[in-house]
Amino acid sequence: MAIVKFKRGSEPANVNDAFRSLFNFPFFSEDRIFDSTNFSPRTRITEDKDNYNINIEMPGVTKDEVKISLENNVLSISGQKKQQTKSEDTNLIMNEIYYGEFCRTFTLSDDIKKDTIDAEFKDGVLNITLPKVEEAKPVVKEIKVK
Repeated sequence: MAIVKFKRGSEPANVNDAFRSLFNFPFFSEDRIFDSTNFSPRTRITEDKDNYNINIEMPGVTKDEVKISLENNVLSISGQKKQQTKSEDTNLIMNEIYYGEFCRTFTLSDDIKKDTIDAEFKDGVLNITLPKVEEAKPVVKEIKVK
């Protein structure tokens, strides 16, 4: 299999320029979109009858590089994915792997038992279990008829 460098050039320059001009706002700057020093891990949130579950993909991150904290109903997950050392005799052709610091925050509702939150890191995925507060069941008192 051969890896060949290519350059897109078949489109007219004015089409490319017009498209890029749509994104000339600070939010869409190339530095922000293609910055490989910060990233946001992909997250999945699910719910069942007893828990909320947060699953965060963190390939290349170790358990020791992850910090989880809870303050004022805000759950914060932060850490760092360290870049592999580069060899001087290697030329980078393409890089879609992001490195650097990350932080995800989630505001928790009052229906979560904050003192029983559990986290497990396995196979590059952080699984956080947020147990729900049991709903207060109405007290039913039977009254005998005399």
